[in-house]
Amino acid sequence: MKKLVLLIAALGVMTGLFASSASAVILNVEVGDRPYYVHGGGYWGHGVHYAWVPGHWAWHHHEKVWVHGHYRVA
Repeated sequence: MKKLVLLIAALGVMTGLFASSASAVILNVEVGDRPYYVHGGGYWGHGVHYAWVPGHWAWHHHEKVWVHGHYRVA
C-alpha cells in the first residue's frame, strides 16, 4: 500500500513538473537552403545574370539524395 501511495505521489509531482515546463518549450523549424540563398532570387555579376535554383531531391546511384540550391547563369 505504501508503494502505491508513493507511486501516485511521484506521478503527481512529475505531472506538475512536466505541465509547468511544457509551456516553456520553444521549437523553431526552418526549411530550405537559407545559408546559400544570400542574393535573393537572382543577381547580376560581371555582366551576367545568376538565378537561384532551389534545392530538390534527386536519384544518385539508386538512392535519393538532397541537392542543395545554388545560383546558375540564367
